Formats: sequence, C-alpha cells, structure tokens
Amino acid sequence: MSIFLALPALILIGAWYWIRRHSLKVEEANRLGIRVVCISDTHGDHEKLTENFPDGDILIHAGDFTRFGNLKDAEKFNEWLGRIKSQRSFQHLIIVNGNHESNAPWQKMAEQILSNAVFLKNCCISLRVSKSTERIPSDMCSGRSVNVQIFGSDFFWPMQTENPYYKLIPTGVDIVVSHGPCKSLVDSGRGCAMLLREVLRAGPRLVVSGHIHEARGAAARGATRFVNAANCGPGGYAISAPATVVDI
Repeated sequence: MSIFLALPALILIGAWYWIRRHSLKVEEANRLGIRVVCISDTHGDHEKLTENFPDGDILIHAGDFTRFGNLKDAEKFNEWLGRIKSQRSFQHLIIVNGNHESNAPWQKMAEQILSNAVFLKNCCISLRVSKSTERIPSDMCSGRSVNVQIFGSDFFWPMQTENPYYKLIPTGVDIVVSHGPCKSLVDSGRGCAMLLREVLRAGPRLVVSGHIHEARGAAARGATRFVNAANCGPGGYAISAPATVVDI
C-alpha cells in the first residue's frame, strides 16, 4: 500500500528531473559558444593582472582603467592591451569609460589613445567571432563563427528619471557593458534602476559592469547574467582580484 502512496511523489520527481534536463539542453543550445573575459576598475594597476591572465574570444574592460583620468595611465593601459593581444588569442577587445575617464581632457581622443581596442560610448557594434573547441565543449560549437552584438555605455551616475542613452540599447543585444551596475544586482545597493529597466527590456545574455569595488561578483536574473568585474579592492587602487571568465 505504501508503494502506491509514494507513486505520485515519484512521478513528480521524475517529471522535475526531465524538465530540468530538458531546460539545461535548451539553455546550452541557445548559447553562442564563446568565452568572454571581464575586467574592470584596474586604475592603472593592470600590469598585476598579466601573470596567469586567462584566454578567451572577447576581452571586456568595463571602465576605470586610469586614476582620475591620468593620460599616462591610459597610454600605458593601451600598451598593455597590445601585449595581451599578442600573447593571447582574443579576437576583440572592448573598452568603455568609467567615472575616472568620462570627463578626462583627452576624452575626445579616446579612440585614438585606445588604439588596441574598440572603444564604445553609447553605441553598439556587431562582431564576428570564430568559435574555439579548445575552450568551449564541441557540443556547444554548432557553426564555426557567430555574430556577437555588444552595446557599450558611457558612464552615468544612477538615474531617478529616464536616461535617453540607455534607451539606445537594442532589443536582443548579446552583451551590455556599463561601468555602473544595475540596481540590486552586484551593486551593494548603489546601482541604477533606469539601467536595469532598459536591460530587462533588451534581454542581453550578459551585462558587464564594475564601479562598486566591494560588489564584485556575479548574479542572474532570468536568462541574463550580471558580472561586476572590479579588480581593485574596496576603497583602493591596488589589484586584489583576477579576471572573471564567462562562457555564453
């Protein structure tokens, strides 16, 4: 008799496992099959990341690569990016402003100064990325290459009203890069609600931010992963954490 009483529970457990297994397969099938390496808030101390720096398809820096907009920091950072490109197999390097760069005197020349990367400022770019079976399991590598759409935001302090630049984030974009994090997601309570609203509308796979050093970490909401990739520790400008690697 007890066996018959247990049958409904066993059926429910079996159904749960089937749904879970099926959902994981769907999630893997929807992946792009690329590896993104995320860094942020290096504040001129980027050289300390060089040893054991991970490899990937796209390298993203979410801003604050200088101390107070120092031009020499920016130039040395660009030189370091050039060395990373030659030593690793990154196909694309993406950079956005942090609060330390957004008002720097050289801001109008940022694209020229950061010549070893793609500098995004309130705009979107579509990149062709070749997949690597060495880093991504072969069952996630249907096709040899994929288009990846990335939106990069300028730095804005948290907004209480609509930000027209956030509305430029296209629906269906793959990655959003914003120095400031979204509200309530790896932000220590200091993120932007307006950015979160537009991110939820756009539905990206990945959001990369920094700014709040002590909020470094990762979170998820629905199908979107949120990464605070800050490398410098709380209240300082010394590297205390490695790069963050995300497969999407």
